[in-house]
Amino acid sequence: MIHWGRPEKERLMKEIRNLKPPGEEWSEFRILMLGQISAGKSSFLNTVGSIFQDRLSSRAVVREGSNSVTKKFTAYNLRDKKTGSYLPFTLCDVMGMEEVDEQGIHPEDIISAAKGLMKDGYEFNPVSPLKPDPSNRPPVTDQAHCIIYIVAADQLSLLKPNIMDKVKRVRNKLSDLGLPQVVLLTKVDTACPLVKEDLCKVYTSIYMKQQIEKCSQTVGIPVSHILPVKNYHEETSLNDDLDVLILSALLQTLHFANDHFENVLQAK
Repeated sequence: MIHWGRPEKERLMKEIRNLKPPGEEWSEFRILMLGQISAGKSSFLNTVGSIFQDRLSSRAVVREGSNSVTKKFTAYNLRDKKTGSYLPFTLCDVMGMEEVDEQGIHPEDIISAAKGLMKDGYEFNPVSPLKPDPSNRPPVTDQAHCIIYIVAADQLSLLKPNIMDKVKRVRNKLSDLGLPQVVLLTKVDTACPLVKEDLCKVYTSIYMKQQIEKCSQTVGIPVSHILPVKNYHEETSLNDDLDVLILSALLQTLHFANDHFENVLQAK
């Protein structure tokens, strides 16, 4: 059962601030964000930044046109206003996925980014993916520790077969790397009138439960790994309940990343 309001928001923020990866090799959790254009990938990053800055923030450019505005691989470190320090995670943003093969991020670039083979600032080319040097052994600190798929709840029925084929190919390769994968189901208020009226009903809405189950079947990820969220979009000030929903999803994602670390340590 999820709790709402300012006390829960502050509790979640404190727990996230205090998280630390196990072992001495890692200093932070590295999260790779994927998603179809307009699903809310950059908006999620901005929403997380807004919460910890205690004001609306816009680190990443949000899409306005018909193509992805993210052209370069960017690893975002977010600062916590309360402590003045960086938070214990990095959110890595990539070009959005598109239906046409010659547009959007190339699936091989996603794998390169997950493996830590992509340098910050790398410029994506949809028809010519990065060709990694076989002798390059990137440090474990550059590798992704968890994958987030951003999927819009109001667009589930509009996902094109070619997009889903790309997602499934990428998901299988990332699974082979042992990386945990979660779905953030965005735009829940747009998808469900009940949730639009009261965000706190997101977990009791029958329609949203159906959407989560449909997303699980479509993407091939367990229901327990599909987390509903709402990003800041039209708001002019922060909202505690919206923040709780985002922070709960972020914390669960970081817990999955921590599980990945434990598996890596056990395998040594």
